[in-house]
Amino acid sequence: MKCLLLIILLLTGRFLGAATFEVSEALMAFTALATPGALKISGKQTDTKAMKTEIKIHGQQMSGTASLQLVSLATGIDLRDKHMKEKYLETDKFPQAIFTFKKVTLPKELTGEKIPFEGTMNLHGVEKPISGEITLEKKESALTITHEFKIKTADFGITTPHFMSVKMGEEVSVTVTLKGTLKGDLN
Repeated sequence: MKCLLLIILLLTGRFLGAATFEVSEALMAFTALATPGALKISGKQTDTKAMKTEIKIHGQQMSGTASLQLVSLATGIDLRDKHMKEKYLETDKFPQAIFTFKKVTLPKELTGEKIPFEGTMNLHGVEKPISGEITLEKKESALTITHEFKIKTADFGITTPHFMSVKMGEEVSVTVTLKGTLKGDLN
């Protein structure tokens, strides 16, 4: 019987200090500068169910993936949204972006300090390494994870968006916020 209990603990990860993060809210927002006049183009995910995540924490290491249905992105201007989805992101051919954590080492206490992360982004049919900063804030079993990183549209084979005399810059700042519940033990 003790052997069976030990096997169950090992398989569920409780004995090894494994935890899963059950996400209840996942949101993505982006900002890019445009010329002339340093215009700021901002957008966000409008459908809260458009992002699917699977995140595991084992000891001080975090791994997982997040995928976003790109048709859920909106900038607040219908024509710009249509161009973004049809002409530039080509959501009919490339419906989602997939982010995979490659290297995230967590601090002992999850109190909001910024730590570096490495991962890959698959966007527009191209996979590239990305890096940025991640902030984790834990209060009891509630956990909020905020990712901040930058991508260049050209790196993913996306033509630089332009309309009339306005041209968007190649660099896009992305923020992803995940809120949910930590299940299992971190230690």
